[in-house]
Amino acid sequence: MVKLIIGGATGFVATEIIKQSLSNPKITTIYALGRKPITVPSGTAPGADTSKLKSLVVKDFEKYPEDVKAQLADADGAIWALAVLPQNTRGMPFEEVKKINQTYTLKALEQIQEARAAKGQTGTFRFLYISGPDTPRTPDGPTPPVFKEYIRLKGRIEVDCLEFAEKHKASGWEAAAAKPGLVLPNPPGLLMTVVGAVAGLIAGKIGIREVAAAMVDQVSNGFEKEPLENADLARIGKKVLDAQQAAP
Repeated sequence: MVKLIIGGATGFVATEIIKQSLSNPKITTIYALGRKPITVPSGTAPGADTSKLKSLVVKDFEKYPEDVKAQLADADGAIWALAVLPQNTRGMPFEEVKKINQTYTLKALEQIQEARAAKGQTGTFRFLYISGPDTPRTPDGPTPPVFKEYIRLKGRIEVDCLEFAEKHKASGWEAAAAKPGLVLPNPPGLLMTVVGAVAGLIAGKIGIREVAAAMVDQVSNGFEKEPLENADLARIGKKVLDAQQAAP
């Protein structure tokens, strides 16, 4: 049984993760972090256990309220989707982009660990950071021709998460980066089908249901590999969804 934290719970991928988790018997509690209350997403399957969703309001992602931290202490893993997307960074000071993407992620790691330590938790805790394709983990790594500074930052955050988990290995931490390509709705629609065909030539594409299913599976059952590339997520997600469909 898994208690799951979702950071950035109102986003496209995070919403699908919540929907699937509400119907997943292995997920017993969903701690949805957001600046405003999180409600049950529209389109949640009939019969889903909506009582599992616990909305935790965090006004300042650099310092969580103590009552929020107390609840997070019992969690078994987290999927971190809080970020400014590259297409939304135009006109934003890069320091603000860095704060939301990197500082908030590092603060989440620290405050979850503080909560676990205060309660004496040493069981396995898996942290899955949602990154993107072609994010270099070294300063001289290759990057695509656009959003270079942003993409290098995402690679640095991947390293930050891995280093934090290694530092706190004795406390049960494990970390991995998920690196999906273009995430498409299911069904994608004509425009997204065309966009997806182009993206597939560059960094790959993946359906929203597959990527969410893969992420929930990996945090619940253990990371198959690190990083989880687009092809890995597509394969794992399809396997999970096929098994759910075949179940009586």
